[in-house]
Amino acid sequence: MSPEKRELALASVLGLLAGPTYLAAGPERFLTWYAVVLGGGVFSTAHWLREIKPSRAAWLTWLAWPFVMLSGAAVSLLGCAWLKALVERW
Repeated sequence: MSPEKRELALASVLGLLAGPTYLAAGPERFLTWYAVVLGGGVFSTAHWLREIKPSRAAWLTWLAWPFVMLSGAAVSLLGCAWLKALVERW
C-alpha cells in the first residue's frame, strides 16, 4: 500500500473512532479523550512520513486528510447518537 493510501486510511480510522470515544467518555470529557486518540494515532504512525516524497499525490493527500477525518467523525458521531437513542428507547 502506498504511503498516501495509508495516510488516508489512518484519517478514516481516526475519524471513525470519534463516536465510540464520545460514548465512552461522555460529552464533558470527549475532547480530552479524542485528543489522546488523535495524538496516539498520529504519533504512532509518524515514521510513515519519511516514505512520502514531495509530489502532487502527497499534496492532495494532505489536503484531503482533514476532510476525510471530519467526514468519518461526522458519520461515526451520528451513528453512535442514533444507536444511543435507540438503546435508550428500549
